[in-house]
Amino acid sequence: MKIIRQFLVMQLLLPGLIFFSCTEELPNVTGKNHLYELKSTSSQNIDGHIKIRERFDGTTQLELLLDNTTFNQTYLAYIHFGNALEGGGVAITLTPVDGRSKTSVTEISNLDSGDPITYEELLAFDGHLNIQAGTEPGTMVAQADIGKNAFTGKFAQFTLQPVYAEDAHGLLTVQERESGFSLVTVEVEGGIPGKQHPVTLNFGSIYDQGGIAGRLNPVDGSKGVSRTNLEQLDGELVAPYDAVIDFKGFIRVHMGEGAEMATVLAQGNIAYVEN
Repeated sequence: MKIIRQFLVMQLLLPGLIFFSCTEELPNVTGKNHLYELKSTSSQNIDGHIKIRERFDGTTQLELLLDNTTFNQTYLAYIHFGNALEGGGVAITLTPVDGRSKTSVTEISNLDSGDPITYEELLAFDGHLNIQAGTEPGTMVAQADIGKNAFTGKFAQFTLQPVYAEDAHGLLTVQERESGFSLVTVEVEGGIPGKQHPVTLNFGSIYDQGGIAGRLNPVDGSKGVSRTNLEQLDGELVAPYDAVIDFKGFIRVHMGEGAEMATVLAQGNIAYVEN
C-alpha cells in the first residue's frame, strides 16, 4: 500500500511539474532585455518598471510591473509617439494592468497601424509610455520615456544666482537622452505665481554678456519649473548633450516678455566658467 500511495502521489505531482516546466519555456526569449523606470505623475504615487525582452523571432515581449496600485482598479497602458514632455498619438495599445496582480504582458510585433516593429526598432523608437487609471481620459498616473527618448544616466547641473530678488535662486539640470540630445530642466525659487518667466540661453557669460543663442520653455511662476527637449539652438545650430554642457554661455530667467525681459530674476554660467 505504501508503494501504491507513493505512485499515486507522483502521478498527481508529475502533471504539475510538467506544466511548470512548460510555463518557464513559454516566453521563448533570447536573453536580451532592457529595463525602463516608470515614474509617478499624480498624487496616487504609482510607479514601477517596464521590461522588454527580445523573442527569437525578433519581436518583443513587454512586461509592466506597477507599485502602489488599487486592488479593484484597471490601469490602461499605451506607447505613444514622441517624448513624454511634448506628447504624441498612440502607437501601441498594451495589455491593461489589473490592480490586484500589478502586472501585465504584451507580445509586440506591430504598431496599432499594422506596421511591423522589431525589438531593436523598439529600442530606438521615438516614443514614451503612459499608464492611465480607468477608462476616463486625463487620468494618467505614471509615465516613462523609452527608446531614443530614454535617459542614459548622464547629467550635469549648474546653479542660478539671484539678480532681481535675493530669493530668486535656482538650478539648471541637463540630462542626456539615448538620442544624444537633452532634456533641460530649470528650477527657480522666487518666481511670481500665475506668471510665465521667459528663459534664454545666451553667448558669453554673466560677466561678458553676448546675444541670445536660443530660448527654452518659460518657467511657470506657480510651479517654479521649466522643461525643454533641446535639440537645436538659434534655429539651426544642432545641440547634442555634450555641446550643451560645454556651451560657452549662460542662462537667464526673465521677469516677463516685452519690456520685462530687461528684468532678470536669476542667471548662471554654464560649464566653462565658474559662477
